[in-house]
Amino acid sequence: MFANGGSPMRYHMMWGTYGSWLPGDPRGFRTRKGRRHVPWDYRHPPPPGTYDRLHAHAQQSLKKPPVVLPVPLREPLGRACLERFGLEGVEVFALSVGAEHVHAALECPGEGLKTLVGRAKKVSSHRVRSRLPGRVWQEGCRPIRVRDEAH
Repeated sequence: MFANGGSPMRYHMMWGTYGSWLPGDPRGFRTRKGRRHVPWDYRHPPPPGTYDRLHAHAQQSLKKPPVVLPVPLREPLGRACLERFGLEGVEVFALSVGAEHVHAALECPGEGLKTLVGRAKKVSSHRVRSRLPGRVWQEGCRPIRVRDEAH
C-alpha cells in the first residue's frame, strides 16, 4: 500500500522557510534536539531582550536573507508537494503553504516520515528554482501524530 511499507497513521506536519524561525527569536524558539532548555514558546514568548544576542548571532550566520514565499509561488510549491506525496502513496487531507511555513495533514507510515517530507521539499524547491533561486526550506520538519479528530 505504501512505498516505504508499514501501517498508516495520521500526522500534522510543519516545516518552515529558510531563516524564518531562528534561535533567540522573540516569538520563542526551540534549540536543535532540545540541547538547551527554553521554557518559552510562541504562546508564551520570553521577556523582551532575553535572547537578543543569540538571535542577532543567528541572523548574522545566515548565508542569505530569510525566505518569504511570494503569493504566486505558494500554489506551485503546494502542488509539487502534493504530487510527490501522491507518488509515495501518501494520502493528503490538507495542505497549506503560507509566507513562511507549510502545514500538511497526512496519512502515512511513521517510519521514514522525515525523509518523505524531505523529498517533497526538494521537489517543490526545484519546481520554483527559476523564480526563487537557492535554498527555500529550513532543515527538518515537525511531525505531530494526530491521535483523534479534535486535533
